[in-house]
Amino acid sequence: MNEHENTSPGSSTADAKKELRRSVRTARKTTYGGEDGARRRAEEAQQLRSHGAALIAALREDAPLTRVAAYRPTPTEADVMPLLEDLRSQGIELIFPVSAGEDLEWVLWDGGEFVPSPGTGFGDEPQGERLGRDALGTVDLVLAPAVAVDLTGSRIGHGAGFYDRAVGHRRPGTPVVAVVHPEELLPPGEVPIDDGDAPIDGVLTAAGYRALSA
Repeated sequence: MNEHENTSPGSSTADAKKELRRSVRTARKTTYGGEDGARRRAEEAQQLRSHGAALIAALREDAPLTRVAAYRPTPTEADVMPLLEDLRSQGIELIFPVSAGEDLEWVLWDGGEFVPSPGTGFGDEPQGERLGRDALGTVDLVLAPAVAVDLTGSRIGHGAGFYDRAVGHRRPGTPVVAVVHPEELLPPGEVPIDDGDAPIDGVLTAAGYRALSA
């Protein structure tokens, strides 16, 4: 690679993304690893659960909410599972992503066990009949994992572009809400983006819900 290629905008953005991912993942291991970290994560999960319930109630004031796209978090990601279990107990259907090459497919979660995913950056996957790549067009809300987001609505994921491609299948107006730890909501412009990155509509953390604007 020559000097010009090293300083190209695309290379600069890719390098910035790589460094941000490294920094956040290191911080997650420090803060949420081990027994003390697990206790903190469990406590924050209950706060996230409460704020998520308020978000769901607000969305239901405007339209019915019958199906939500969600995901199984990795051990150091913000724990959205208590909220999801509440939603399922209320009769809301939950679909989870499963690895399908360069894209996501979706499975309706029946409350059963999860198995390890072959996908890079994935949490565990549910088992069941796959609904296809366009199943995101049947949901009323997308809860998406992220490494970090900023206040302009920019999101950085794990680097494979799964969600950036997948959200193109949702119905117009369906909100995409990233779920992260409070310290992973960054000031405007702190998340590097390129043309393939899809903006999000809001962010849910243990500190509360915040609507975002691009």
